[in-house]
Amino acid sequence: MHSDSSPAGQRTTVVLWAAVAVLSIASIILAALYYQATRDLEEQKMTVAALQLEIAKEVTRSAELKSDLNASRTDTQILAAKSAQLSSEVDSKEQALATERENVEAEKSKAESVQLALDHEKSRLPVLPVHIEMRRSAMGRGLVAIFTNTSALQLSVVMGTLNPTTKAFFRKSIQIAPGRKLEIGYLEGIQFASGDEIRMRTAGFEETHYTVP
Repeated sequence: MHSDSSPAGQRTTVVLWAAVAVLSIASIILAALYYQATRDLEEQKMTVAALQLEIAKEVTRSAELKSDLNASRTDTQILAAKSAQLSSEVDSKEQALATERENVEAEKSKAESVQLALDHEKSRLPVLPVHIEMRRSAMGRGLVAIFTNTSALQLSVVMGTLNPTTKAFFRKSIQIAPGRKLEIGYLEGIQFASGDEIRMRTAGFEETHYTVP
């Protein structure tokens, strides 16, 4: 092979070698840049994948929160409905109680009016003209009550007695002639004792209360 040793040939050779070196360096730089770009692209892909995974998690979380919110709204609506129902029931019961209270007050007022009328009527009635006294039974069995009619009228009297200790109750209708006495005791089926309460009533006269001494 012929070698050109002239200055021009040498310069051409140097230029060629310099061009080869530059191309080699450029190739190396390009390869390095390609490798770096490839790594950057992979990292970007990984970053994008990670971001997509986070987005998917957030979407899932958002769906869960939305589901919880809907459930909470449903529970709230149910509670609101129950609250409204209970409130309505309470209002109904309060109204019923108010009506019942009004009815009770009306009945109470009516009873008081009737009682006042009875008391007024009673205050206008004369005292029952019967005097009561007690003596011991000759047979030693309790006390005997002596009822004296101090009027000129024939009296038909309902007599009731109550023993406050034993709660024994005795009732008897008696006839007392004008100005006459009537004795009631063991022979008539009752033994009076101290503390017994005697009540006598007849039409046209005030009821008489008497406590055996």
